[in-house]
Amino acid sequence: MSSTGLDNLNPEQRAAVLAPDGPILILAGAGSGKTRVLTYRIAHLLGERNADPQGVLAVTFTNKAAAEMRDRIGALLGPAARAPWVSTFHSMCARILRQECGALGFDRNFSILDESDSIAVLRGVIEEATLADAPPLELVRARIEQCKNEAISPAAMATSAASGRETAIATLYRLYQERMRAINAMDFADLQMQVWMLFEQNRELLARWQAHADHLLVDEYQDTNHVQYLLVRALSARSANLCVVGDEDQSIYRWRGADIRNILAFENDFPDATIFKLEQNYRSTKVILAAAGGVIRNNTERKEKTLWTENETGEPVVYYTGMTERDEADFIAREVARLVASDAFKPADFVVFYRVNAQSRVIEEALVRRRVPYYVVGGVRFYEQRDVKDLLAYLRVLANPADSVSLERMAGTPPRGIGAKTLEVVGEIAARERIPWFEALGRLETESRVALRIAKTAGALYGWMRELSANAPNMPVQSIISTIVSYSGFEAYLESLPDATARKQNLAEMLAAAAAFDAEGEPGRLADFLDRVALVSDADQISSEGGRAALMTLHTSKGLEYPAVFIAGMEEGLFPHSRSQDSSDEIEEERRLCYVGMTRARRLLYLSNTFSRELYGVRQESRPSRFLGEIDSALLRRVAPERPHTRPREAASREPYVDYSDGQLECGDEPHEVVAVGARVMHSTFGRGIVRRREGRGDAAKAWVDFDRAGLKLLVLRFANLKPIAD
Repeated sequence: MSSTGLDNLNPEQRAAVLAPDGPILILAGAGSGKTRVLTYRIAHLLGERNADPQGVLAVTFTNKAAAEMRDRIGALLGPAARAPWVSTFHSMCARILRQECGALGFDRNFSILDESDSIAVLRGVIEEATLADAPPLELVRARIEQCKNEAISPAAMATSAASGRETAIATLYRLYQERMRAINAMDFADLQMQVWMLFEQNRELLARWQAHADHLLVDEYQDTNHVQYLLVRALSARSANLCVVGDEDQSIYRWRGADIRNILAFENDFPDATIFKLEQNYRSTKVILAAAGGVIRNNTERKEKTLWTENETGEPVVYYTGMTERDEADFIAREVARLVASDAFKPADFVVFYRVNAQSRVIEEALVRRRVPYYVVGGVRFYEQRDVKDLLAYLRVLANPADSVSLERMAGTPPRGIGAKTLEVVGEIAARERIPWFEALGRLETESRVALRIAKTAGALYGWMRELSANAPNMPVQSIISTIVSYSGFEAYLESLPDATARKQNLAEMLAAAAAFDAEGEPGRLADFLDRVALVSDADQISSEGGRAALMTLHTSKGLEYPAVFIAGMEEGLFPHSRSQDSSDEIEEERRLCYVGMTRARRLLYLSNTFSRELYGVRQESRPSRFLGEIDSALLRRVAPERPHTRPREAASREPYVDYSDGQLECGDEPHEVVAVGARVMHSTFGRGIVRRREGRGDAAKAWVDFDRAGLKLLVLRFANLKPIAD
């Protein structure tokens, strides 16, 4: 890439791209073009400084980001250029382990278990351990994952255990790891932990992989956890050519181990580091940038930087308050429908962010009523759907005959009569003869404890799978799946189920995914296909295609941008979340999350909350989020009357919500004319209040009244006997 290729970079970006070797920290504010800088620097290293592509490694956090980076580098260098290694942390570690895991006692065809399968293994470990006071499964799972993210082994955890519960968890951690090794499997967190163990135990092996990282570039460095930090330090130790890009203001994954100190302390780790700041924003309007800046500047754990933009001033940020979550949802749907009808936007231009998944239901219902097409990110992923997992189980057993978790699923689908008792015998044979579970499946006919009919069924399954296993190394993945479907009776089984059409569509989609994978390379890459499937994340579901609005949690928002953004539920206890209230560090994390959500918007930004919200079956009065008060009011356009900030009062009425039309809200109905919206009224039990909204007509008329002492109540007007009073 010639120097003329740098003409479309601003001075700060160009300086970062052309910086000499050594440790580099690029502080890249939201929308400042960090991916462009990273890809241009890689292209410059390869095209102008003749770096060996096999010695350039770029690491990011999502498959989508890695694919985008690869495409951009290819566009800059041309199709003839050799590509560098661009990967996610987990994919990088999976690749290393496929080649090196023998040193840890694993076979290279180990399975990568998803969350539900790893929980099943852990549940079995806890049950078999029969501890006197076994901790809850979820607590054990969370602590084990935390230990792996912090590079703490079972032995180290046992040594530092400060309580009986911690000692018990350390024991279960050790037993869990032993079980995973026995079935030749790893969970998601294992991938990084095991690579770190390899590097610690074998310096020659580390040196071999350091050669692939003569130039190591790390994206989203603010979201690295401790074990990732250790991997980055280890891989870059030989060359010291480490370039990290990130923004501490966008560190939002503390809950899964991310440590903001990694980026804040970069200069302490590398005293000779060169620092660049990218402060020009190319994404948002001046108003949106100013509003987001007003929020984030209240954090203390940050490096000072001032984002600016040459973009237009833009529209004010809309701040809407509804009486209930249904008002909020209908406002969102109505705005989306209005803007789409104006032909200035299309549905795919919109995203609705929320703090917790439970908020999505009423928003979905409102979008359906307004006929706005949408999709939800973060639901059940395609590869986690039952039918798909059933089919994948066959593939995993082919790749890893020791995978007892997948074998149990394979044996049971379609139903063959091979139940828990039979599988228990399979496990005993495998343990006694020290053979994989799959091999033990073929020896049931010698066991008197298993009915001959079932043993023959198991033997038939073993027979054709054994033959397929011998041929699989030379077969495309699509052909392997087609063979499994044909021999197993899987398709006929799907046709017998009530929702056969949807299930067969999943099967067709699975075959299409395999065909697309096969088109990328030679046959015999079943393990690579299974790795790709295992490492799919929520972010990989996001697409602007299909013309649909997107709904997702704020934690899924990183790396995205949309012309119009809604952030729903801006209320204390919801956002910031109630779990963060007692910790200043947690509040700062929530504030960063708000900042990230706001800076996804290019043209329009909507913030909304309610006076009363029902969540998890409980209706409570709501207070505006503190983050709203950190935005300059001159930047906001209010769409509902403000309400004083008061401390929470007793829960509001939980009478059923009555739907209404806009027209009904604008008029009064006899004989209840006294309760016009905004009127001050007196109730014999609840005292003084203000009518906030009316709904319904005639005898069905109701009103939401905000009482000074009792909070928000929904009253049937014909029985409420409200009396108008002077202000």
